[in-house]
This record gives sequence, C-alpha cells and structure tokens, in this order.
Amino acid sequence: MKNRACAWIMGMVLASTLSAGAHHAMEFIETESYTTPMKGEKIIYVRYDYMAPDKDDSSLDRWEWTPGFAFGITDRLMFDIHTHYAQFNIGQIEEDEREQFGDRDPSPFFEAVSVALQYRVTEDWYLDVAVAGQVEIPFRRARDLLDAEEVYEAILILSKPFGAHGNVTLNLIYGIEGSDDHWEFALGVKTPISADPHGIAAGIELLGDIDDIEDSWSVIPGVYMPIGGPDTILKTGVEIGKNADSTAFSISLMHLF
Repeated sequence: MKNRACAWIMGMVLASTLSAGAHHAMEFIETESYTTPMKGEKIIYVRYDYMAPDKDDSSLDRWEWTPGFAFGITDRLMFDIHTHYAQFNIGQIEEDEREQFGDRDPSPFFEAVSVALQYRVTEDWYLDVAVAGQVEIPFRRARDLLDAEEVYEAILILSKPFGAHGNVTLNLIYGIEGSDDHWEFALGVKTPISADPHGIAAGIELLGDIDDIEDSWSVIPGVYMPIGGPDTILKTGVEIGKNADSTAFSISLMHLF
C-alpha cells in the first residue's frame, strides 16, 4: 500500500513542482496528449474497444465501453474521470470463480472508475511538456472475478508540433498495480491527410513495456476525423501486437464545449 500511495503522490508532486492537460487522449487513441481544454471548457467522450489478446483462444476476448468527462480547471490543469463497463470471456476469469458460470461467459459489469489530473508545464517552448497522475479503482465484481487491484500511474508527456497541425508525442509511464510496478512508453505521430489542415488526419502509435519491449510492443494505425466542425472528433484504429498474436479495435467520439 505504501508503494502504491507513493506512485500517486509522485504524479501529483510532478504536476505541482514542475509548474511555477488522460484516457480521453485528445490527439491520439492511446497516447496521452499535451493538449488540454482551457479553463471552463469541457469534454464529453465515449469509447468502445474490442480486444483479442490471443488469436488462438477466443475465451480471452473482451470488450469495453468507456464513457468519460474532462474539464479545464485552469488553462493548463485538466481533471478527467471515466468508468469502464466491460464484458470478459470466461478465460479472463479467475479459475476458482469459473465454476459458477459453467460454459457461459459472465454478463457485462462495471469494472472500474478512473480519475486523473494533467498539467501542461511549458507553453510555447521548443518542446511541450506535461505531466499527469491517475488512479484506477476496480469495483467489487472486478476484484472478485478478475483479482483486479488499484492501478496508480505517473506520466511524463513530451510533445512537438510540426508542419500544418502535425504532432509527435512521447509518453513515459511509471505504474504500480498491487505489488507489481512497470515502466511503459507510448509514441504517437499524426499529420493531416486532407487538403484542409483542420480536416481528417492519420497517425500511428507505438506502445510497449520498457522492460520487455521485444515481446510487448504493439502498433496502432489510426484515423482522426472532425464531424461537423473542429469540436467533435471521431477517432478509430486497430492495435496489432507482436506477430499479430493479439489484436484490438477502438472507436471513440469526443466533443469539446
């Protein structure tokens, strides 16, 4: 518990001491963005993911529906909250809990709630820097069926715009889940592909575990499309793991108001 608390404190301390804005990912699908809403602006978003971790074992498949809300506390500080409503096939369930389901999969349930703060440390520098801290708290059913535990993460976000609304962003992530910790990264690059630089954009993201990059990497080609104006964005992409052993599909809709 002490280690988990330290990870959360680390994220909050970074956000406060480096100053003197999380799952919503305004620019990308998985890579956390430097961009945050301005003071008083709000973002409402919904996201659907279907994940197939093992191409030879459909019992491990799952889907997840994520509604969320974010708002700008200041022009640089953002608060985000979202929940996960998910369905897990029987292979994801703890062995001692499977008997109650027989040959059926469990019904969907609310898995967890997550809250985050993100702070944009620099503004109009050569390199844009932001920090974020987030905690995800599983609900009781997830604890019972999945042996889920709290997850605490601190994220360093490095971003550089280029050209006409192009962007490259790197996330360095330290997290603690139960008694285990991890170092992960996410690298995203996107650029407009339409005549209008504010129009449709395409990008690619590279994700992985820093301690085991060779066996953990995945890529996400994605498309980002404004709908009826720049404040409503539809994003979709597919994630392909090493040797295509694992795949995932994501689609999300977000609106800034």
